[in-house]
Amino acid sequence: MKQFHVVLLLVIISVILLIIQLLILHTLIYEENKEQYTTDPVWKIKSYNGTSAISCQLICLNQRVTYLATFSQFAGELEKASFREGLEENGYSIALSNGKNPSLLRHGFQVNIPLHAFVSSKHHKFLVLIVIFQERSGNFWWHGKLGFSSEQLNNLGISQDELNYSNQEAAYEKVEIHAAHVDGIKVQVPVSPSVFLQSPKDVAFIECNYDRARKFQETYGKDTSPEAQLFQQNARKLLVKAKEILDGLGVPFWLSSGTCLGFFRECDIIPYSKDVDLGIWIKDYRPEIIPEFSTNNIPLTHQFGKEEDSFELSFQDKDIKLDIFFFYEEKDYVWNGGTQARTGKKFKYIFPNFTLCWTEFLNLKVRVPCQTKDYIIANYGSNWFEPVKIWDWKKSPPNVQENGKWPLEDWPEVIQLLPLLGEN
Repeated sequence: MKQFHVVLLLVIISVILLIIQLLILHTLIYEENKEQYTTDPVWKIKSYNGTSAISCQLICLNQRVTYLATFSQFAGELEKASFREGLEENGYSIALSNGKNPSLLRHGFQVNIPLHAFVSSKHHKFLVLIVIFQERSGNFWWHGKLGFSSEQLNNLGISQDELNYSNQEAAYEKVEIHAAHVDGIKVQVPVSPSVFLQSPKDVAFIECNYDRARKFQETYGKDTSPEAQLFQQNARKLLVKAKEILDGLGVPFWLSSGTCLGFFRECDIIPYSKDVDLGIWIKDYRPEIIPEFSTNNIPLTHQFGKEEDSFELSFQDKDIKLDIFFFYEEKDYVWNGGTQARTGKKFKYIFPNFTLCWTEFLNLKVRVPCQTKDYIIANYGSNWFEPVKIWDWKKSPPNVQENGKWPLEDWPEVIQLLPLLGEN
């Protein structure tokens, strides 16, 4: 019995010694790697009143790149020699990328502006990416592509894949900015940060090709007749109203058919098109669309098809028609339908799959298919650059095909022609 007690005592002592050894080992490892494991590092900030230690909790997250933004009107400060020299004196360097000013491109001026800046520490251990936003006439913020080549990024010790930043033009809704102190640094922060946390595909932007538009005008001239100018003015007003209504309902839309062709080819509304065309995914249809347009003095004149098949709405704003085509998604393509009121024949317009991008059209922020050229070629063929004033919607589009006929008993539902108030 006495031997058992001795063994038990030795076991207890061994366990205690093992625990003490583990605690000592943990302490040694922690002290050796203290800077790596601490969650509350301290940095020194120089000021006119001396140097003070500030707890760094947000900016000092475990990331190599810190992302900041500024506006184009302040970007000139980044290019000043005094700013660069000040950075170099403190062991930092700056690299700028430039691109064309989109607001001047439409007027034919090729003027470079700074788009992004990298501020890097010695040996590029830490980087600050400064995104330079430009306020656009469409009342939104825009930034250009990153503008750094793979070689330039390699010189900074980073690759495009390592950046949590998409190399594309992007458009963001304007938000309120207010002053704040972050880790002891005075900065400006957005009141609604979620605007800048959207997926890259939701903010992707493409610019209208103003060189192509000028080439079109040089080749075919510009219709400056009073009738053409009046139509374009009124068509833009209708587009503004439609945008306000659909945005208010939370229904995403894009420029379609002739209106999309006008954007792509001329950066303008085609003066002889006589209508405004929009596209909407059928999954985004809301029954409130019709009464909301009517409330805003844009009454429904035609309703074709069913929500599950070939749905189409037409509204009238004075002398201009607004067509809304609803698109259906299949595995390998998308399509919208058409209905001939006189015969009940159905038609199907096939388009390659596409995604949506923002653009600025007539000083409005609207969507277009990102793969705009493919969309246009599908609808208008390879000769899309040539103006065609005689167009049969049932035969002219290369992507149209007959799609059967509505049963006669369905006609009251799928073919609705509504007279305007005051018509006989």
